This record gives sequence, C-alpha cells and structure tokens, in this order.
Amino acid sequence: MNYKVIFFILILLSFSWLSEKNKIMNTLNNYNMAFGKSDYSEIVKYFDYPTSFNLANKTINAGNRFKLNLIYRKIRGDLPDYYSYSKWDDISIELIDDNIAIVDADFSRYKENGNIFYSGSARYFLRLIDNKWKIFSLTPYTNSKILD
Repeated sequence: MNYKVIFFILILLSFSWLSEKNKIMNTLNNYNMAFGKSDYSEIVKYFDYPTSFNLANKTINAGNRFKLNLIYRKIRGDLPDYYSYSKWDDISIELIDDNIAIVDADFSRYKENGNIFYSGSARYFLRLIDNKWKIFSLTPYTNSKILD
C-alpha cells in the first residue's frame, strides 16, 4: 500500500514539474516573439524589477519598465536591418527552489530569407510572482567552461 502512495506522489510531482516547465517556456517564447516584433510594451511584461543585464564588461540595471524599454530599444536598434526573428536552439531549465529558475538557452537570429546570421547563448534567472514566471537577470555568454 505504501508503494502505491509513494508512486502516486511521484507522478503528481512530475506533473507539477512539467507544468512549471511549460509556464517557463511560455514566458520565454512570448518574450522571444515580442523581441522579434520590436514590441517593447510587451517585452517589459516578462520582467521583474529591478532587472540586471550582466555583460562581459559591465552590468546594466533597470529598475522600472521605462528604463527596460529604453534598454531594449537600444538592443533591438543595434541589430542589422535584415534581422527578422529569433528561435531557441536548446534550452535547459533548472528549478533551484519553488520560486527561482535558471535557464541556459542557445538561440539563433535569422534573416528574412530564413538564414541564420548569429547564434549565441544566455543564462536567464526567473522568479515566480503571482503564478507567472518573470525574468530578473540575463547574462549573455559566448563560452562556458566547467572548471575542475
């Protein structure tokens, strides 16, 4: 009898994990679509504040939607005119507690003709707020090494 209870609990936990994974993926996919469309008012909905962008040589903080909107206008404005959309190539999600997730994502940026012109990676930190996952930190990177 105890084995059945444990088995049932494990099944429920696995469904819970799948549900959280789907919610995180929905946040990232919606964010990615808004980025591709230059929909700045939509992009900022997927963030919690303050938000940090951890670049190789500095960290940029956005304490509110207005500042984040300006940051994304700069990021998106610096892309070439032939940029059309981005796609996730690979995503791994680690839930470090019930309210914090770390996502390592590889992505590609495409021209209108469907050819890739850039591929990169980023680590996203998300927080669960009011049953919605929100990005609160983003770190783009080119090389990742595990040090022994």
